[in-house]
Amino acid sequence: MFDSTARLVSNPRQAKPGRVVFLGFLLGFFTASCQQKGGAAPDTAAASGGQRTSSSTQNGGSSGTGGRDTAAPTGGTSNPGGDSGTAGSGGTSTATGGRTGAGGTSAATGGALDGTAGGITGSGGASPTGGTTGQAGAGGSGTASVAGGAGRVGSSGGGTRTAGTTSAGGTTNQGGGSASAPDAGAAGQSGGDAGTTTLAADSLAVRFANMIMTKWPDPTQIYPKYGYEYNDGIVLRGIEQVYRHTGDAKYLTYIQKYFDAYVSSSGVVTLPDTAHSFDNIQPSVMLPFLYQQTGTAKYKTAADNIRARYNTIPRNADKGFWHKQSCPNQMWLDSIYMGEPFLARYGAVFDCTANSANFCFDTVVEQILLIAQHLRDATTGLLAHAWDDSPSGKQSWANSTTGNSCCVWGRALGWYAMALVDTLGDLPANQTGRSDMLTILNGLAAGLKANQDAKTGLWYQVVDQGSKSDNWVESSGSGMFVYALKVAVNRGYIDSSYSAVADKGWTGLQTKVTTDSSGSPTITGAVPGMGVQTSYSGYVGQSQGSNTAHGLCAILLAAAEMEAR
Repeated sequence: MFDSTARLVSNPRQAKPGRVVFLGFLLGFFTASCQQKGGAAPDTAAASGGQRTSSSTQNGGSSGTGGRDTAAPTGGTSNPGGDSGTAGSGGTSTATGGRTGAGGTSAATGGALDGTAGGITGSGGASPTGGTTGQAGAGGSGTASVAGGAGRVGSSGGGTRTAGTTSAGGTTNQGGGSASAPDAGAAGQSGGDAGTTTLAADSLAVRFANMIMTKWPDPTQIYPKYGYEYNDGIVLRGIEQVYRHTGDAKYLTYIQKYFDAYVSSSGVVTLPDTAHSFDNIQPSVMLPFLYQQTGTAKYKTAADNIRARYNTIPRNADKGFWHKQSCPNQMWLDSIYMGEPFLARYGAVFDCTANSANFCFDTVVEQILLIAQHLRDATTGLLAHAWDDSPSGKQSWANSTTGNSCCVWGRALGWYAMALVDTLGDLPANQTGRSDMLTILNGLAAGLKANQDAKTGLWYQVVDQGSKSDNWVESSGSGMFVYALKVAVNRGYIDSSYSAVADKGWTGLQTKVTTDSSGSPTITGAVPGMGVQTSYSGYVGQSQGSNTAHGLCAILLAAAEMEAR
């Protein structure tokens, strides 16, 4: 069991697992379409294990590109569309699974935080860099070697967290060897800083996390319509960030409760459908984290199974991953966040090498740079929403020559900004292409500064069109920008002067928070789920919701970073 005094643990890396058998791909067939002609038809989705059918099209209106009908939590707004597009059609709920490989003594070599080498080596316990040596566990070697960011070492010269109590002998994995004892520290997780900081009990980060746990004591009920899918995953990712700063075990328990509902004892992950969809991969970014925290072998097996899915994700002619099976040849900024942080984190925690190359790190860089090559405006540093690489028959939103969509949508850009800072935290310092990612991040930071609303400190639904009277400031994208800028400054990715931009955005974001008579907070002004639009009017013609998954994700992540002390 997890020791409530523990914080982040080391990255136990198993000996090479056996070949994973994928049963999930044998079931069902996915037939939904990303076409956008005509009106939007609602999606109907059965609970996990049932069938799902969907057809959704649009013609430049408020419906998303073949998007899901994303239902807001109780009292929220329901809107056609989904940030990551169409729900699958047909096929039963699938199990992505296989068997755990043979055991043996596990060794961890974590990913480098901010590309710094070094870290800790412990036998059963951990000695954070420059900190106090944690108590070694009794029995079992479980030796862990973590590169960078170990023992909750803060970024950008932050203080060192003293290691806490370790479990006796560590946690035994399936098949043999002893995993590293809890509280050995962690390498730079995809996502913010967690040095000696904490969050006050009355901070917005803690209040929102507690509200979510009170309102939905069963985390599978946050967005029960879709099962294991990003609407749940992004909210839990925000709660993970609160846990990383507080170390309060109740947040870890809540996250673990969600995954235990979808991950069997043998590591089989129950997915909503059989076909490729980054929507259904996003929650998996927390699987390596759960393995780090608990040493429970099924989380590693589940992560192995999700990693294996990347081997068969369809690609366009430029080798870009399709957004989903029903969106052939399309790359969206949304799916960079839904898919690449998991791959980066997997590569940092587990073995992802093949023929002397690291598939995980190389693929993350490849995908992030490829989409920027097509969607980034070199002058402004901003990126449009999506790109269709189809040789013919491009989507109605796509420019007939470039394949690019029309507009710089705030939340899509927010997904990309967060993906940059989260994956950079897990990439080695010498990773090919890392410097190019930093160049893109610096240009994006400059573009955000130039387009920040002077009055509110927030950013517009269409980021670079703030002068238009029908445009409006949107809270989810704004919160994502605050998070990305703050983490980037703390880690030294961008100049410290951008702290003022993040501070101004945070001040504005707090004006979007209301509190009811019971003291429960609500984040307002977030656009519900939507897909790629054919025109500017399609983006600004959307409604605004309260306590939507996207708004909750953004406020949790932004607050956790801005309020940490």
